[in-house]
Amino acid sequence: MHLNNQPLWRAGEIGDIFNLPKFPVDLLGISIDSRTTVAGDLFIALSGDPGPRFGVIENARNGHDFVQAAIAKGAAAVMCRNDFDTDSPRLPVVDTLDGLWKLAGAARSRFDGKVVAITGSAGKTTMRRWLEQLLAPLGGIHASVGSYNNHWGVPLSLSRSPRAADYGIFEVGTNHPGEIEPLSELVAPDVALLLNVLPAHIGNFANMQALTEEKLAIASGLNEEGTFVLPESLRDKVTQRSLLTFGFDKAADVSGQLLDDKFVVSFGGIEFSLDVPWKSPERLTSVLAAIGVLYALKIDLSGLEYLFKTLELPVGRGNRHEVAGITVIDDSYNANPASMKMALSGLLQSESYGRSFALLGEMQELGSIAKTAHSEVAEIARELDKVLTFGAGFEESNIGEHYVSTDDLDLIEFVQGLCAGDTVLVKGSNKVFWKKQFVRELLKTLKERD
Repeated sequence: MHLNNQPLWRAGEIGDIFNLPKFPVDLLGISIDSRTTVAGDLFIALSGDPGPRFGVIENARNGHDFVQAAIAKGAAAVMCRNDFDTDSPRLPVVDTLDGLWKLAGAARSRFDGKVVAITGSAGKTTMRRWLEQLLAPLGGIHASVGSYNNHWGVPLSLSRSPRAADYGIFEVGTNHPGEIEPLSELVAPDVALLLNVLPAHIGNFANMQALTEEKLAIASGLNEEGTFVLPESLRDKVTQRSLLTFGFDKAADVSGQLLDDKFVVSFGGIEFSLDVPWKSPERLTSVLAAIGVLYALKIDLSGLEYLFKTLELPVGRGNRHEVAGITVIDDSYNANPASMKMALSGLLQSESYGRSFALLGEMQELGSIAKTAHSEVAEIARELDKVLTFGAGFEESNIGEHYVSTDDLDLIEFVQGLCAGDTVLVKGSNKVFWKKQFVRELLKTLKERD
């Protein structure tokens, strides 16, 4: 349902963009999924095959097979192949992915607010959510939803941009070489943020250098006055005129250090203290990155410091749940070697009077480093009281109990063995826990036990 029922795209605009002077209907929204299409949407029937520009999507479906389902949901019009026939108003194109990109480009051209593009190996969605929270008092915001950061997610998010907003915040991701540059050029950001470069999704890259070069391409779409915000450790790898670096290194433009319970931030010779909900290095580094983006947008932080204490983590990114004295850390959205080690180190260093458990899912898309990466993670996890591993990646780890899938775990029996004071970390690649809603079932089982 569209809350204000105001056109996102007027019929005349669509006609001008696609050279269809008699396009008949205004559009309230954009959809590529018939299951979530609502009345007034333009349904874009993506073919499922992105062509040679982007990596092949596993089990992709052809949207033309779902046109009637979308119309039944109230789609006002359908973007489809030229040779596809339907009784609904048509927006015929040679290639529907190209059509989506064309609409996204038009959306960016009419957007007058400041635009931020975010990439990195980990933390993109968290950063996007944080920036939404920090910028909310200053104006209207349009941002990506979920993890829409690939060749269809980015243009879809752009095409949904409203006529008027003060800020646009978009995630940009990659699984294959050459994907970030065209996405950055489509977003055309005023500020490009590179959070980090870690061995995640490295299976399709020759080495870490190749992955680093791909991530650095987020700056390729910057306008002439745009600013590239990136870790201090990568400063020497770029040639952009306007750079702003962050990190614990005092050489960084935005640096910080944890003193007692305060996070002291330094920028431009000025120091100020922040109350933040986390003390881990990776979270504090992200706080510095967020501050870097705000400065790049020329935003005065005076009076906004209180917001940092209220920053929240998206679901599945380290959220803590307490049930009957048992702590469940839900870090199930995804995992790579670096984030897995960070999560385990945090668990080992946590102050808890009970036992520490880890349910670890295999890390996918690691290519040639997969065996070594899983072995290194297993070595750290040996210090815990109990470890359960899932998936082929951990099959040879020889640590704790191993299961092919979470379906093989007797969750009731596992929960019965937990006591008040215990802490349970759940972390793994997206397909292992997140897509099966494993943590929800774990919490449900815990509550039913008590």
